[in-house]
Amino acid sequence: MVEKLEFKQYNFKILNFCFIFKNIEKDLINDLHNFNLLNGKINSSVKKLFFHHTILGLCEYLLNDKSREKNVVYFNSDQTGNWQILKYYEEEKFIELLSNIISKIKKLLPIKIFTSNISFEFLTYLLQKNDGRSEELIVKIRSFINSVNLERYTFSKILTFTKENDLVFLNKQYFNRLKAKQLIIV
Repeated sequence: MVEKLEFKQYNFKILNFCFIFKNIEKDLINDLHNFNLLNGKINSSVKKLFFHHTILGLCEYLLNDKSREKNVVYFNSDQTGNWQILKYYEEEKFIELLSNIISKIKKLLPIKIFTSNISFEFLTYLLQKNDGRSEELIVKIRSFINSVNLERYTFSKILTFTKENDLVFLNKQYFNRLKAKQLIIV
């Protein structure tokens, strides 16, 4: 599984959400197991754990990245990357939950997430073949990057969301580290 695609000439790289989630998945399954929630039902407790692990995993991945390029997380809802979590939850309901989480993250956190109907692997293939569709998608991603205003993200929205979902790790200091990291890379 390809982790990322770098475009140094445009000062950004595309990160494969499937790869990032694969790293999140083990801890998520362990927590779901510890709380006896691996029963196939997606209730509020399961949603909270999914939110917690997805947000924490994405934030940690981005904060630990030492490169100077802008990061864009590439999400395709049709691509599940052979995740183990699908042994416990119906794929359609899981993808719906994950899509909702991604949508919330895009609104609340200063993380650039590009959603596409083209899988990351197919994008990689198109780039290798120098196909025009890949160029078109790169132009869309560049336009997306330029349209995101990281200054519009405020801690008050995050605070409300974290209280609703018991995401205590996402405090002001953590949020400001993430926002500063994203703002520094110009």
